[in-house]
Amino acid sequence: MTEEDFNNENLHEKTEEIVDEFALAKHSVKHKRLERKIRKKRKRVNRLKGFLRFVVTILLLYGAYHFFKLPQWYLPQDAFTKKDGKTVEIINNSIVPTSIIYEELQDVKVPRIPIFLMSVRPIKKEIFKIPVVKYIYVRRYGFPARIQIIIRERVPVAVIKTDLKSKPVAFFTSDGVLVSNKNYMGLSETKSALKILTNSPKIDGFWTVKKVEEISNIVKAVESYSGQKVEYVDMKNPNDVYVKIQTTSIRLGMLDSTVYERIKRIYTILPQIGDMGNQAKYIDLSWDKVNYLKLKKNKK
Repeated sequence: MTEEDFNNENLHEKTEEIVDEFALAKHSVKHKRLERKIRKKRKRVNRLKGFLRFVVTILLLYGAYHFFKLPQWYLPQDAFTKKDGKTVEIINNSIVPTSIIYEELQDVKVPRIPIFLMSVRPIKKEIFKIPVVKYIYVRRYGFPARIQIIIRERVPVAVIKTDLKSKPVAFFTSDGVLVSNKNYMGLSETKSALKILTNSPKIDGFWTVKKVEEISNIVKAVESYSGQKVEYVDMKNPNDVYVKIQTTSIRLGMLDSTVYERIKRIYTILPQIGDMGNQAKYIDLSWDKVNYLKLKKNKK
């Protein structure tokens, strides 16, 4: 190889290297341009997405605002004064008349807010003024806006009456509350409630929770030793008490410290009632250590 050929070959190699570098640079420029275009497109897409999200959010807020502004979410201003039972429904009350509950609710003001944001405390506060009410549950509904009030009343365990056929003048509940309001006496008498007869229609200091508990314990003792259900306790004369059981009456007399010892003697004389037929008037346990059957007077 001559020197001229060698120089031509070197020149050719350098030319190829320059061409390769130029092509590489050209490719790099195209690649960067492509990347810039892709970035610009992504920015435009992201901006469009952000704008669409903003528009959708505004539309949702606007729709929600007008949706919750619909009148079906709001109680009418006369909800607690209108006694139609449609807007404010009262259920599960048996002792307290519905009209009495509506009267207690008349002072409750209706706020101008959707019903699901409305506080039920003012409603409960007014109804809890009625002593018979023990628990209150309030349910709120929309479309149309309405309220359902579920009442749970105290259970009467003893009713005080002047006569078996008359309405009670008062009753005691299982948690020791004395109720004497005549408006609550209509349905206060239940089969399980103890009946106590008294002369006075007025409830004075004589009738206390402790007194009723004492009578209730005496009744349980009578039922235990007689094996029969007590129908009522006659306390028209507090110093001469009678207890009526299924087959006869029992005269207990004074309810003093010896009454439980006297009650224990029931089983010794009660079997004789069956042999006497309808002649027995009552079992007399008013005397210490002496018990006998009082017979009815024969009509001549």
